[in-house]
Amino acid sequence: MREDSWIFRLQRGDRSALEEIYKTYRPSFINWIVYTHKCSKDEAIDIYQYSIITLYENVIDKSVEEMNDAGIKTYLFSIGKNKLLSDTRRQSKFTYQDSLDENDLIEVIDSPSSNRGERLRRLEKIIQELGSPCADILKLFYFNNLSTEEIADVLDYKNGNTVKNLKYKCLQRVKKKLNNP
Repeated sequence: MREDSWIFRLQRGDRSALEEIYKTYRPSFINWIVYTHKCSKDEAIDIYQYSIITLYENVIDKSVEEMNDAGIKTYLFSIGKNKLLSDTRRQSKFTYQDSLDENDLIEVIDSPSSNRGERLRRLEKIIQELGSPCADILKLFYFNNLSTEEIADVLDYKNGNTVKNLKYKCLQRVKKKLNNP
């Protein structure tokens, strides 16, 4: 009854319900994930924050209307576990190169800048500013030479076509920023 009440209250815009959920499950979540998945306490806190936000978004989007027998606690824990496993999988498969190689993305993007070194520095800055998922996709594609199918696997996208479309949109953003300093 209490969990259904929380869901009902969240759907009605009652933020205090979110605070109650947060405070109720935080200690057990953090202890559980640190103990069972051997992550740091800071990482556990970040994952819990992500889980709470995901729960809230799913309730607001009506992806979750009623809790089954598993309840909010199990739902939060499964979100956290999946997030941790996804992050771990992503980190263990590939790491990014530290800097751009002049023969990589700089060749693909036609920039009006005449100084190659300056263009390279601007490009590095722009990619950092893009954030996820653009920076991740571009780095994996151009720096690690992964195919769009491999990137889809690493970043948990449906397929390579999704990555291909995102990559195109990201390149458009990079071009726009290069042309409009």
